[in-house]
Amino acid sequence: MTLHSLALFAGAIFVLFMTPGPGNAAMIARTLDRGPAHGVAYGLGILTGDIFWLTVAITGLSAASQFDSLALIIKFAGACVLLWFAWNAFNGFLKPKPAGAPIPAVTKRGLAATYLVGITMPLSNPKAIVFYLSFLPAFFDLSQVTPVSYAAMIAIMLAMFVLFAGAYVGLAHRARDFLLTRGFRRWADLATALVMLGVALLLLLR
Repeated sequence: MTLHSLALFAGAIFVLFMTPGPGNAAMIARTLDRGPAHGVAYGLGILTGDIFWLTVAITGLSAASQFDSLALIIKFAGACVLLWFAWNAFNGFLKPKPAGAPIPAVTKRGLAATYLVGITMPLSNPKAIVFYLSFLPAFFDLSQVTPVSYAAMIAIMLAMFVLFAGAYVGLAHRARDFLLTRGFRRWADLATALVMLGVALLLLLR
């Protein structure tokens, strides 16, 4: 790939990551519920799924129907965990914590669960699948991608992730601090529960 092609790829990834969608909404909701570490972990899961579809497109495995059964299992598991997250957040709304309550402790198990749920989003998201398996091949000759250009594409995706995840998670964390300061934590929990519930239903119904 030429520098011009990589620049076009960067522009396409910028638009993909910037476009609002259930993944971004869930990342914000997870930040409000459990703090920025979980928001970043969720975003890393989304990035991992995006890299998977990019690799599938480059390696010529666009007959992605072979992944249908696996994607169905991943989608169902991710939706179940999202529903569990939503239930916990809804409990926070029903039984609000006292003002000044700290963010729950970050654990490796909790971060791993958030990361795995994040992976389910692009694996079952039609927007990501169409983008990597249909849109990119229409604009780039992916059969000409070398290990060096593949690494450059991954680096571009990582840079865009840092830009947008930093913005989404940072703003959500500031909003969370604002809500906590004014005693609105339970309403933030309700908003989180509704977003998580909506994303879970999207995964199950489409």
